[in-house]
Amino acid sequence: MSFKKAYLFITEYLLLFSLASCIGWLYEMACVFIIYGYYFDRGVLHLPMCPIYGVGILLLMLVLREVKNPVGIFLGSFLIASGVELTASYILEYGFRRILWSYEGWPLSFQDRISLVSSLIFGVMATVFIKLVKPQIDKLFKSKRAAAAAAIVTMLFIAAVCWEYMHR
Repeated sequence: MSFKKAYLFITEYLLLFSLASCIGWLYEMACVFIIYGYYFDRGVLHLPMCPIYGVGILLLMLVLREVKNPVGIFLGSFLIASGVELTASYILEYGFRRILWSYEGWPLSFQDRISLVSSLIFGVMATVFIKLVKPQIDKLFKSKRAAAAAAIVTMLFIAAVCWEYMHR
């Protein structure tokens, strides 16, 4: 693979990661506002991003890359997201003594760690992202504007890293 192809590949997936992280942050903000009626920044960064959503979508795209049927993508995303969330809750609680979320009071929750409602939402969000957002990003990175898009993504990523470093 040439340097240019590798660079375009990396920046495309960096953009997908960033978009999913921002969408996840918006989802978290909306949940807190709808449930509790106030604004609370659920992010772990100083930017409007929840990186677990970015990592999650990259994992789902890798595992489900051969699945084209939206129902299959939804079911796979629903199951994988539930498993990752459950596993992460145990690791955070028992490994780091942190509880970052609880589904206490949510219908059909398991140990307040995962909820059928949130898992269904994750499945829908992932399916929409994989079927609607990713094809548009793929198209952009195959167009004549790919180099410009890659340069912009790179500059924004460097700016984000600098911002985080300055505000830690």
